[in-house]
Amino acid sequence: MKKRLSGCSECGDDTAILTQVSSGPEVILLCTDCYNLKHSNETQNHIGYEEEKS
Repeated sequence: MKKRLSGCSECGDDTAILTQVSSGPEVILLCTDCYNLKHSNETQNHIGYEEEKS
């Protein structure tokens, strides 16, 4: 099975600007919306963890 490198790995959008989010042999590309959503979720999880820790 071949993986398309011209689209977002999450939503498959091939018209948006893509950001590479991996540095290993497998290339993972995300569109701006998916990247922002993933980054905001990770930030919220980190903030929640810090609040629980206190």
